[in-house]
Amino acid sequence: MVRGGPEGRRDWLDRILGQLEPVYGDLLGQYEQVVRQRNALLRLGEAAATQLALWDEPLATLGVRVMRRRVRLLARLAPIAARWHAAIGGGETLQVDYAPKVPVQTEESPEVLKERFLAQLAARAVAERVQGTSLVGPHRDDVGLGVGGVPARTFASQGQQRTLVLALKLAELEFLTEQLRETPLLLLDDVLAELDLQRQSHLLTAIGDRVQTVITTTHLSTFQGKWLDSAQTFRVIRGTVKIEPISYRHGA
Repeated sequence: MVRGGPEGRRDWLDRILGQLEPVYGDLLGQYEQVVRQRNALLRLGEAAATQLALWDEPLATLGVRVMRRRVRLLARLAPIAARWHAAIGGGETLQVDYAPKVPVQTEESPEVLKERFLAQLAARAVAERVQGTSLVGPHRDDVGLGVGGVPARTFASQGQQRTLVLALKLAELEFLTEQLRETPLLLLDDVLAELDLQRQSHLLTAIGDRVQTVITTTHLSTFQGKWLDSAQTFRVIRGTVKIEPISYRHGA
């Protein structure tokens, strides 16, 4: 989510949108098909220039629909993520912004955005022919992530990056619970490994008993006794799962 390329961050938004709006998967599939067709024509060079122009309109129309949905979603998710981040990150400020190739505002009409999209296509036409690929559209967009006013990808520590991702996932959980009226199961795989003791405490306190949570760990002693005593513990030994009333106070 943080250190990887923009496709991972786009996929995160698209997965959420797919759960909220089943038709979004079809919309995204149509857009990606247009991109593939257009890229194939770009690789043919000048011989396909006339055909290429026919694909600009559907690229812009479908692209605008994808972008507007992503922007609206992130506008609602970002404040929730910032609140979670403040709770588990010790007060550090989180920034989450949509970074599109075509500038977009939530209040803009689809028609205005489409005209801007087509203008960007015209401006990048030569570069697209040289590179043989479509350079404008939501398939090239990113999600900007920052902590304390600096880019998280290059300046945040591993603990800060892990905290950021946890805030995004917890925001996703809260938002989906609100929208779908169903509470997802929260799975945290060895999530405490890269968090200092203070962040661990903030995380476990913030989660509390809000949702059904499954946490894996190789160091049970890192959990506070109060939190651990309220959970059921499963120990996996050589592939066998054992249910044990293990207590932190007993040195487990």
